[in-house]
Amino acid sequence: MRVRSYHFDAGATSGAMMVPSAEEFRDRIVAIIADRQAAASASPYDWKVCVGAVSAARDEFEKVVVAGTPHDYAADVIARLERLRDAYYDPDGEYTSGRSDIGTVIERIRKALRSIGQ
Repeated sequence: MRVRSYHFDAGATSGAMMVPSAEEFRDRIVAIIADRQAAASASPYDWKVCVGAVSAARDEFEKVVVAGTPHDYAADVIARLERLRDAYYDPDGEYTSGRSDIGTVIERIRKALRSIGQ
């Protein structure tokens, strides 16, 4: 897994962080999904369902072409994951269908997007 760091603009007097490229934001989403995959694996309830849901989210995410601004790219990823979440149901879960795990990935992506601003 390749992770890029976000750099401060040394020329800016405000110390504001530069907006990452869509490719850099993709790396951030990869990290979010990896974190959720680890959490799903450690789940005390229906861990196989949780892992399967996060894996499905990763598969859908991988289908999105990296293009445009980070906001455009994230909107495409979120839209695709929302469609997956709305249709997803794993009948093997006693406590969960897996939808909430996909929803958590979506919310973490939204939070990351808010952190970079406009």
